[in-house]
Amino acid sequence: MFDWNYWLEIFTTRAAQLTIRQPTRDDWLDDVECDRIAGSIATFQLGEQSEGRTLLRFAEKFAAQRDIPALPAVTALFIKEEQHHAAQLKEFMLANGIPLKKKSWTDSIFRVLRKLAGFEAAVTVLVTAEMIGFVYYRALARATESRCLKAICRGMCADESVHLRYETQLLMTLRSERGPLLRRLVEKAHRILLTVSALIVYFDHRRVLKHVGYDPRGFIRDCRAVYRMVMHNRMYRPRTRDTAGNVTA
Repeated sequence: MFDWNYWLEIFTTRAAQLTIRQPTRDDWLDDVECDRIAGSIATFQLGEQSEGRTLLRFAEKFAAQRDIPALPAVTALFIKEEQHHAAQLKEFMLANGIPLKKKSWTDSIFRVLRKLAGFEAAVTVLVTAEMIGFVYYRALARATESRCLKAICRGMCADESVHLRYETQLLMTLRSERGPLLRRLVEKAHRILLTVSALIVYFDHRRVLKHVGYDPRGFIRDCRAVYRMVMHNRMYRPRTRDTAGNVTA
């Protein structure tokens, strides 16, 4: 049984811990590093800043159908964390003179996919993006010498691990209502979506990913590893933040 009140408590507690790290002048990116990662960070910042109206609308409809009063509040708090990621990246970008993006073809693809169907499909697309983002932020941390950006990436990964736990538990609960054959078909379609999405992201962010040693096969392999870890390991527990916003085991 999915414990909605547990997740409402988790996200409510986390909302009070969200802080923005302020980059210091002695930790700004140099010209070479800025040129390499600026466009990549800007694309991810754009993807993180979604207002979440479609997801919230699907969640409200699903909650009304299933009598789950906590779901809209949990979804709103979840969206707030995603928007915090966008605000954090924006602060870092502005400090380093990196322009914000208004449009990205990869972001547009994910936005269109999220709007195509109902709540389960929207969550599936979202969790796919989170899995890829987890691998990307680990790579970005290795691609920079900035202490601030490394700390931001570690924080993002800690947040994504909590999000992945929530989303995958939710997906497994939703998919358990199907028969074994249909459930296997849905899971296979999800793995295909992950593979294709990871390849698209690799192509769009290849300057950063190549710099840390990734080729397309290696990036897809690590994204699939995250999928297996969170979708098949029920004992998985994410890292969290302490009251100061630091990552804990």
